[in-house]
Amino acid sequence: MTTISSKTNHQFDLKSSEFLSSIAILLTVFLIIKIILGWRHRPPGPWGIPLFGHLPFLGSRPLNKFKEYQEKYGDVFLLRFGSWPTVIINGLDTVKSTLTNDSDSFAARPPLFSIKSLNDMKGLTFSNFDERYLLHRKISSSVIREIGSTNNSELEEIMQDESSLLVSSFMEHKGEPFNPRDLIYTATGSIIYQFCYGKGNNIRDDPAFLKVMKDQALILEFLSAGSYFDNLPWLKYIFPGRFKRFLNFIDNFRKARNENGAEMIKTFHPGHSRHAMDGLLNACLKYTITETPNKVGLTKSQLVDTLQDFFAAGFETTATTLRWIFLYLAEYQDTQIKIQKEIDEKIGRNKIISVKDRRNLPYTEAVILEIMRIAPVVPLGLPHLTTTDVIVNNNKIERETVVFFNIFSAMHDDYWGNPSEFQPDRFLDEDGNLIKEKVDNVLAFSAGRRVCIGKMIAQAELFYLVTTLLQNCKIYKPKNEKYDLEGEQGSSYSPKGYKICVEAR
Repeated sequence: MTTISSKTNHQFDLKSSEFLSSIAILLTVFLIIKIILGWRHRPPGPWGIPLFGHLPFLGSRPLNKFKEYQEKYGDVFLLRFGSWPTVIINGLDTVKSTLTNDSDSFAARPPLFSIKSLNDMKGLTFSNFDERYLLHRKISSSVIREIGSTNNSELEEIMQDESSLLVSSFMEHKGEPFNPRDLIYTATGSIIYQFCYGKGNNIRDDPAFLKVMKDQALILEFLSAGSYFDNLPWLKYIFPGRFKRFLNFIDNFRKARNENGAEMIKTFHPGHSRHAMDGLLNACLKYTITETPNKVGLTKSQLVDTLQDFFAAGFETTATTLRWIFLYLAEYQDTQIKIQKEIDEKIGRNKIISVKDRRNLPYTEAVILEIMRIAPVVPLGLPHLTTTDVIVNNNKIERETVVFFNIFSAMHDDYWGNPSEFQPDRFLDEDGNLIKEKVDNVLAFSAGRRVCIGKMIAQAELFYLVTTLLQNCKIYKPKNEKYDLEGEQGSSYSPKGYKICVEAR
């Protein structure tokens, strides 16, 4: 009986083992199929190398490399920037539809080491996508609408004054060749500084203004240094000296930011908004925001720090765009003459230009749009982070994936017909009016939840500075000068150094 029982148990053990083996095989097959299907729906892309990913292959012209990848893999492909798996989204239709229709899915920012070190991802431009951010953006947008409105005569006066000063500074060269870069930076920096802190007398000699301008150079150096440690964090062990200098950038920037804000708070009078700083402080009173985080985690310091976001939106990118504009105007004399003719006919040679004149200068607007299209200053925009799994063109992009929207590819898409050629008329219909669809497809300020908050200010700056200069001056290339209209590729797309000549009309 014992023998029969043992035999029965042995048979049962064999059947159990076979059953468990079958289950294991089925589970393995299931997992393999799931992995294969998962990979099938993940964006395609080239192979990288350990630790560095694809960074060594991008070279000095990453936009050209992205174009090669787009032609091979389609509008959505996967790369690795050091430690970050990164999806690049290309093409006008794909970029715009994704930013517009799936905006919330891409509304976060990656927790970069440099930004976390600076403000713990509690700023406006770089932050998580949550209730704190939504309130922060709501307040910031309302301040821009209040202070940056076309009804704000003081801001308009600031822009008019700075435009006239730019004309004067250009004319001081008396037709001799000069690089306009520094003069452009001073003009744009002065406008946004006064937007933030109020109109001043002889602002260009104001020590506080000069200090802020110096701090901007520090910020650019900080961002450049930070990019190494954001993508390759292990470099801090290999280059401890450089990493220490990077930490010093953070410390110096914090001190400079806090000193300037503290000084302006002393002159604040509740209920009266002289400038953006006052607008933010009034918002603190309205929403009962103090240094103690409110129910969504927003603090007074975080709101005051929004001035840095305003500065970033209205200074560096605007100045670089103006450098492109003056380069193209000097290169294309016929375009410049057409703008001047439009200004003479619609406004006049002696009238002070107003922002309300924009609607009467469609060709001028078309030229500015065309230059922003052909030379987008922030070619990849700022990095996004997905808030959920999302499908783009049948490619699954997983939650918490870094995503760049290739604005440059969208602005050089086949949609534009001949995207590499400079043709402002592409934005105008037969009657000379702006074509709304094409205007809306210029994504220089991005789109969706993270559209540039300073778009309105930047557009006004560009309009005033360009029209005032051309109302009074003519710009041309120095004799025997040959311009290179292909920009330098990096975190921004900027023109190579050049010189212009300026004379009175």
